[in-house]
Amino acid sequence: MVFLTSFIKGTDQPKLKEWHEKIGGLEYYKYWNPYRRVLDLQSEPQTFYGQDYFEAKYNKDGRIKTVTRFGKDRKEQETYHFLWSKSGARSEYKVAFHTDGNAQRLDKYLYADQLSYIRPGWIADVKSRKDGRPSEVSFSDKLGFTYFYYHFNYSTHRDKGFVTEVVESSYFDSKGDFVGRHLLFWEGGDILRMIQYFDTENKIIRTIEFINNWKEKETIRVISNRDGSELERKIIPFMPPDKYAYKLEWTGKKIVDHGLLDAGAVAISLEYYKKTERALKEANQKVAEAKKKLEETKLRANEAEKTLLKAKQNAKDLEQFQIEMEDAKKEATLAIESMNLAEKEANDARLLALAAVEEAEKIKRAKIDDLNAAGEAKASHKKSKKEAKEVRKKEKEAEKLMKKAIRDSSDLGDKSFITIAYTTPFSIEQALQNHTAQTGYTIGLGRRDFFTIRDMDVNLGLEINWYDFESDTTTTEENFQTLSYYLIAQLDPKFSWYWLPKNIEMGFKMGAGPISPGYGFTAGYSAVLNLSPTPLAIGIVTQFNWVANITSDIPSSYWSSVGLVFGLNFEDKLPSLFDINFPDIF
Repeated sequence: MVFLTSFIKGTDQPKLKEWHEKIGGLEYYKYWNPYRRVLDLQSEPQTFYGQDYFEAKYNKDGRIKTVTRFGKDRKEQETYHFLWSKSGARSEYKVAFHTDGNAQRLDKYLYADQLSYIRPGWIADVKSRKDGRPSEVSFSDKLGFTYFYYHFNYSTHRDKGFVTEVVESSYFDSKGDFVGRHLLFWEGGDILRMIQYFDTENKIIRTIEFINNWKEKETIRVISNRDGSELERKIIPFMPPDKYAYKLEWTGKKIVDHGLLDAGAVAISLEYYKKTERALKEANQKVAEAKKKLEETKLRANEAEKTLLKAKQNAKDLEQFQIEMEDAKKEATLAIESMNLAEKEANDARLLALAAVEEAEKIKRAKIDDLNAAGEAKASHKKSKKEAKEVRKKEKEAEKLMKKAIRDSSDLGDKSFITIAYTTPFSIEQALQNHTAQTGYTIGLGRRDFFTIRDMDVNLGLEINWYDFESDTTTTEENFQTLSYYLIAQLDPKFSWYWLPKNIEMGFKMGAGPISPGYGFTAGYSAVLNLSPTPLAIGIVTQFNWVANITSDIPSSYWSSVGLVFGLNFEDKLPSLFDINFPDIF
């Protein structure tokens, strides 16, 4: 089996003393997260009777080599095959299927029914992002024929304390034709709130909402059609967040973990606050008691040491010395036991404190249901009405955020591009007034999202410009007709204005470089419409140019120009061949 040569970040290496225990052996687990390379809930196969479970094999370095899922019938379903970098910091994988079924067996949310059916012997080739999650997955047979593939984009949106990650899943058939897409809205990076499905014309055909009631431990699923009419409302098994879920924001260089969501201005009921404060108070009390026992243990140890010294100094004969030594041993034993007890109580106190923090998190998530219920049950209470009103306001803001997030969900990802533009000069500086301005041409080649500055993506590329200012005099030496070679950096602010089409890409660019026979500088602005799902793009561009040492009589000059730009987006596979981490210097 041929594996990809691109690598991603993996999980931490096992401790050295654990490696030798895993080499050549098999381990069995109830839980498996391929994106984070995490196995959990270890046990023996017979304990998983009637359930799915996973068998893990390790290589000579103690890293995961293969993971096989067994079904309820104890038969192999699919196997994950891993390839690791020498450092062990990155890995890539493919999935071999042993039975027929659908792609949802890999992830029940990322894949769709339109393109999902798989057969035994097929292979899922996974290309991953640096954080471990897939960027593209193709499904092929043993001969290498690709039947369909998926492409995934990830974007994070923040608004007044709300953090929402939008995941776009687009699917294409064997010919590369676009079949459809859907959007996943993850509140806080770990709670699925909504799924929206679109057809090839980018129109919504179905919406699924998930409403979690943390107090009652139940989830309500609401399905609506393309017109927004509700088709089904059903209570399904509770959907708590996965403890290994990505509660984070991916910036292109690093992962920012947001942790608990900010409760904002909504007041949590005093009763729950008291409960949390009481738990924390008890935890602090336990810590204080543990500290006191440690002090007592220290004194007891000191007494034991004094007893030993006293036994050595005051022993008049061997028998008396032995009696003193026995007493000292007893004191030392009591000291050790007391230290162990104190350590256990301190650990219990820490666990109690963690439980209190977890309780506070649950309370925050339950606040909306509690306050709504309080508002309905005690309509006469002014404070409850005010709190319920604020909750509804927050819900409307969250809904507005989700709608606005749709505009930015079609991130083009790490793709290269080539552009061809022609521009017409205007507003020409006086030094070039005796020249006739002709149409200029620009060829650009670059890579999108090459690095980031303060969470804003920056494109980097090279532009070759043809400048044509023909002199009105008969002297051809005064013609300004030459090429420039500019290194260009383009800042992509990714505006989220609701009226702006989501496939428009705007950018501010700056660049500098040599111009035969001098040098120059350029700055400009572009608005490009990406003709999704094709790789083509068209747009407008305007730029300012400053040049120096262009002719013998003109030391410097400047002008502005405007024109059209045509582009082609394509995936650059070259960076995936290197196991390199670019430093985050901004």
